[in-house]
Amino acid sequence: MLPELVTVGPVTVHTYGLLVALGILSAVILAELLHRRSGGQPGRIVDMALMVVLAGLLGARLMFVLVNLDYYSRFPMEIFLIWKGGLVFYGGLLGGMAAFIVLIRVHRLPLWEMLDIGAAAVALGHAIGRLGCFTAGCCYGQPTGVPWAVTFTDPRCLATEVLNEPVHPTQLYSFFFLAALTVFLVWLRPRRSFAGQMTASYLILYGLFRFGVEFLRGDPRGTMTLLGATLSTSQWASIVAVLAGAVLYVILSRRKLAGIASHSAGSR
Repeated sequence: MLPELVTVGPVTVHTYGLLVALGILSAVILAELLHRRSGGQPGRIVDMALMVVLAGLLGARLMFVLVNLDYYSRFPMEIFLIWKGGLVFYGGLLGGMAAFIVLIRVHRLPLWEMLDIGAAAVALGHAIGRLGCFTAGCCYGQPTGVPWAVTFTDPRCLATEVLNEPVHPTQLYSFFFLAALTVFLVWLRPRRSFAGQMTASYLILYGLFRFGVEFLRGDPRGTMTLLGATLSTSQWASIVAVLAGAVLYVILSRRKLAGIASHSAGSR
């Protein structure tokens, strides 16, 4: 669509990189606002953001390289060309979450309150990042004849295998879902039954969506065969995310109910 936004002399601004940066900035701003709204110290999220973002980008790139290890073993220098695309979301989620949890513990902040804030922020940043995928042509869909199909025509884009062929706009499917998920999570925050509900809901809802949309993806992204089923690596990760979210939902909701029951018994 528009892989390169502008070129000034030897410097080229890639639309993908710009939108990923905008997504990260938007996520940090939303997290900061939600943290302040809950009475948190102003600037705390901003202070933590750099390490979380770096860990997330490192995890996302590392997983992409591992999934495409055959290619990068032949062209190792391209591992560092991150602005051209090539980030696996689940790798970024794991890396960023690990760093976030460490920082939460270091600053002695409430774990599930902070993770709930992070869930909404990640959804927003990911949504904008998917627009970057659309402009770069990565994460493209399978050929289709649906009326809303898109056709990549720029030879500089990453959809070279389906160039000039109508495909599912899977990047836009993801954008609209994640934008709606962001709105839902922000709406849910003041209505939560327990801390951690946003985190569990995010894992379940995004995992279900990602598992389904993977069937429409056409880009090479690696597969795994387990128990006789061959699925993409992201689909297996989605199954884990849904199961983890469901377990968290049950455990945290029961813990909340047990706390209410204990309080009621103690006040008699």
